[in-house]
Amino acid sequence: MQYDNKNRGAAFPKKSDNPKAPQYSGTIDVDGKEYEISIWNKTSKSGNEFLSLSVKEPWKKPEGKKTFTPHNKSKGNGYQPQGDEEIPF
Repeated sequence: MQYDNKNRGAAFPKKSDNPKAPQYSGTIDVDGKEYEISIWNKTSKSGNEFLSLSVKEPWKKPEGKKTFTPHNKSKGNGYQPQGDEEIPF
């Protein structure tokens, strides 16, 4: 018998130095479509602990857009014009 993963998901601990980053992240299947899930441990104003969740479509790199690739991280901001592109100053 094959495992049915429909309408199920999993989140795993995520380490980050950013205090606003989720403590857990993973994926969840909803009616055959996969989503990203993020989970934070929070405390309400009255002191009750709860889980805050966020569900969104998976991130996809925009098509046709150039990505920033620094050539030398130790000098400046790493911007290098591509091809015959002029420097904007």
